[in-house]
Amino acid sequence: MYYKEVDKRYKELMIKYLRKHFRYNAMNSWNKSTSYANNIKLYNIDKPADVDDDTFWEMIGLTEWQEKLSDLLEDFGRKYDWNWQAGINGRSGGYLVLYKGGIKPSGYKSYCTHCGQKNYESVPEGQIGTCGRCDAKARVNFKQTHMQVFTWPGKSTDEYEDFTDWTLSEIRERVELVQDFDRLCDTIAEGYIFICKNYRIAEEEILVPKTIKVLEPV
Repeated sequence: MYYKEVDKRYKELMIKYLRKHFRYNAMNSWNKSTSYANNIKLYNIDKPADVDDDTFWEMIGLTEWQEKLSDLLEDFGRKYDWNWQAGINGRSGGYLVLYKGGIKPSGYKSYCTHCGQKNYESVPEGQIGTCGRCDAKARVNFKQTHMQVFTWPGKSTDEYEDFTDWTLSEIRERVELVQDFDRLCDTIAEGYIFICKNYRIAEEEILVPKTIKVLEPV
């Protein structure tokens, strides 16, 4: 659906592929920055005849599908050490966009093993600190430098690039990246159709959580 073969022996064919690829805003329309993208709105996906219309349109709002989508996006970013990431953009979330990014030290030195709250202060060696959120004596230092992922949502990718001074290997590497991004879009569409074909939307009652005070050992 999105992935296209490109003869990577020829520089001009690869340049043509990159220049003609669909692009979308990397942030907002007024930002004037775009990147490689694909329209993944539902009406662009050929709905199988054996999938109910209501299921096809309502499934996208379910937590299970959103978690699956997040996993696919995370796998893509992790594959490129977060230097390249795929993210959802558009008022209706109908576009998948290729973003630049990376990882960097977060600055957090310790965390609470009870509630997970992170802290910028380290705990003295051989001691256990008190958590500032839940007051549990369960704050310990990270064993390694804690890292966080960052994204440049407003940074364009190849928007005004003519590629004429790129080497053949450099252009081939960019084409393979964009093709991999297109494969991700295909995987998302295929995954969505699979869920629609193999599951139905049902309703069930759940208990609403209530916060109460309890005794806890110190």
